[in-house]
Amino acid sequence: MKNNPIILEGFEQWLIGRKYVVLTIAHFLRQVTLFTSWLSSQDLTETTAGYKDLLAYIGYLQSLEKSKSNINTTLRIIAHYYQYLNTLSVNQISNIALNVRLRGVAQYQPLLLTEAELLDLYQEYQTPVSNRGYYKYSNKLILGFLIFQGLDRHDILKLELSDLDLEKGKLYVPGGARIKNSRTLLLEAHQIYPLHSYITQYRGIGKNGIKSKSASQKLFHPNCDNEHRLNEQCSVLTQTIKKQFPKLAYKSLSQLKHSRISIWITQYGLRKAQYLSGYKGVDGIERYRNQDMNDLTQQIEKFHPLQ
Repeated sequence: MKNNPIILEGFEQWLIGRKYVVLTIAHFLRQVTLFTSWLSSQDLTETTAGYKDLLAYIGYLQSLEKSKSNINTTLRIIAHYYQYLNTLSVNQISNIALNVRLRGVAQYQPLLLTEAELLDLYQEYQTPVSNRGYYKYSNKLILGFLIFQGLDRHDILKLELSDLDLEKGKLYVPGGARIKNSRTLLLEAHQIYPLHSYITQYRGIGKNGIKSKSASQKLFHPNCDNEHRLNEQCSVLTQTIKKQFPKLAYKSLSQLKHSRISIWITQYGLRKAQYLSGYKGVDGIERYRNQDMNDLTQQIEKFHPLQ
């Protein structure tokens, strides 16, 4: 099956059916292509490769100085690929990558911002005049959704005009097939007028300040009509935040969502935080718990106070 375009096209459609986003699908296809090319160089195919061959491929990746985290991601992709291959034939292929992972990979611990830091970031952020048209009219609106509603770029990409109810001050966030449920969130009072102003005056304005002639139901039209354009906007937004807030321990836009979820857990508990963030399982948000760190801080202050 070496780099069979029909197989890869089928794998792509399988991933689309499982609601993976465009950039993730492209990454999956690249990694599978590299894997099948390596198999071909070893006179192997997916059906003849075994566990020892997979270990040899891991060794090959290590020789390229790939990190453990990177290799584990590749192994997960290969496992998905074998899962797809097993949908094509009654004769099941052994999924050699299913439970194979490198140990010793450090778990990600998000650096959380406080409520005060989030509010200050939102209030003080200024969209640069040099930003393109479809950036400058929606940048702060997107920033608000990240900070106050705990959305991520995949949530924002799905939002449509009909999901926004400004009269009731509510936002409906569509779910996803894999890990996210739909939910209805309250808007902050200070978000309502800017959203109304954007919809009535600026929505649809493109990169040269010219209004798009194409029809779209996307809330943030035209940037959310194209996933690559939204990703570019988010990248520019991150660069702007880092430049405007050099003293803030800011790393990425996802950090804003993580911080909001952590605050929700403290305020409302895990179950309500789970609903507000849209995760289908509590385990999806447990990594944002900051209680253990808070308890440790209290113990340090109690028994080892700074004089």
